[in-house]
Amino acid sequence: MKAHHRINRLLADAHRDGRCAIPQNDADLMALSRRVRCGQVIRPRRGLYADATYWNGLNPAVQAVHMARTLSLLHPGWVFAGPTAAAIHGFDHQWSIHHPGLYVADSVRGSGPRCGLNYISMSSIPSVVVGDVTVTSVPRTLVDCGLLLPFGQALAIFDSALLRAGVTKDEVREICNGVRRDCTPVGRLLDYADPRSENGGESLLRAVIVEDGFMVPVLQHVFVNPNDPNEWYRVDFVWFLRDGRIIVAEYDGMAKYTDPAMTDRQSIRTVVNRQARRERALLTWGKVDVIVRVDYDDVVRRTPVTMKLTEAGVPRAGRPF
Repeated sequence: MKAHHRINRLLADAHRDGRCAIPQNDADLMALSRRVRCGQVIRPRRGLYADATYWNGLNPAVQAVHMARTLSLLHPGWVFAGPTAAAIHGFDHQWSIHHPGLYVADSVRGSGPRCGLNYISMSSIPSVVVGDVTVTSVPRTLVDCGLLLPFGQALAIFDSALLRAGVTKDEVREICNGVRRDCTPVGRLLDYADPRSENGGESLLRAVIVEDGFMVPVLQHVFVNPNDPNEWYRVDFVWFLRDGRIIVAEYDGMAKYTDPAMTDRQSIRTVVNRQARRERALLTWGKVDVIVRVDYDDVVRRTPVTMKLTEAGVPRAGRPF
């Protein structure tokens, strides 16, 4: 088989398996290196290769999983941890948590970056196998993410783990008891983590609400038409104020308008019109006084969220930490 056919097959087989290609001999290495030099192939880590077009089409979370899956073949004893483990577990998170690189558990040496990897020291390593990759257990993964990441980034991971993995807050606290670090950040996350949060965007918005000192909302509340109990709408966030007013906030992720799985393949105009009917119903039923819409850009910039909630009359509860 000619070299270029072999390399094409090597890359295709790796992509099919959700990993990077590994050269099997010196000829493979030389052929892949030539393709790297001409821009056809990318080397995300030493010894790992992927077709450039294929690789650039992957988001950073999927890229991290590809690299971890490949390294697990080369180093079967490795246990991936922290943000890398969160991605392999499939928890919602911001892709930016992978910018520092991959995280590996280490029971021998201390924590810190070495050889392009981030090591997390732990006296014992509770591990599970997800797919074909060994990672830290869900409770340990949450503890490490809670200690490594800012509150806003970690909250989405905690929410998602509570929803999808069946982990309990007590299991996470038990891990904290055996960690020789101040687990106050993890405790804060457990105070606010909620499996009712439907996606990472909603979690990030809730983190902004908490950090900016607003009253914590009720999640996923259902409003029923008083004249027809078969008609109802569920809202993302709601505040029931002491004066009787009810304020609703809806998080508008782009998937709500563009993902066929969420729109039932309806057009954007149809989805927007449906949202408008929903808002009119909530207001005319006499249930809701104000509806605030927030999108991802608002959340990232933070100030628009603060302004919208303040103008709507959401009270401040004071900064919790």
